Amino acid sequence: MPLDVVVLNKCLSRRARLLRWMFIGMFGAPVLGTILYNYGYRIEWLGCPISYWTGIPTPTCGMTRSFMAFMRGDWGQSLQEHLFGPFFLITFVIAAAHFSLELVLHQKIGTFYTRVIVRKKVQLSTLCLFLAYYLLRLSILFSTEELQFNFSHSPLGKLFL
Repeated sequence: MPLDVVVLNKCLSRRARLLRWMFIGMFGAPVLGTILYNYGYRIEWLGCPISYWTGIPTPTCGMTRSFMAFMRGDWGQSLQEHLFGPFFLITFVIAAAHFSLELVLHQKIGTFYTRVIVRKKVQLSTLCLFLAYYLLRLSILFSTEELQFNFSHSPLGKLFL
């Protein structure tokens, strides 16, 4: 079955080209960071300030570890770190490649996935699944009292407790 790829005969405007560069940066930075982290490059001060100050994980906590495990080929560990990690990493790679190709061709490219991701129902469903997964993770941490422990040992927890 051939891929449904159509090069639309619409030249990209200056604004559209700038947006593509911005998207390449947005989607390419996590991929590049993952590759560099897997080769041992670390930025010690780079971390999640919300998790640090509150002890409460954010919805994306574990995503970097998931990306790294996926890139090493450890897919089970990747899913264990964050269920959505492999999905987002693959999405970021495809998006960065797609926008790069559009810049090279100077034209907008229509594909089956571009038609799917612009649908509001798909976006809302993905967001709801992502938030449900986050709430499930929080409830597990709460039931094991890890959430309370982390908060009580955080700077904000020490201030209030």
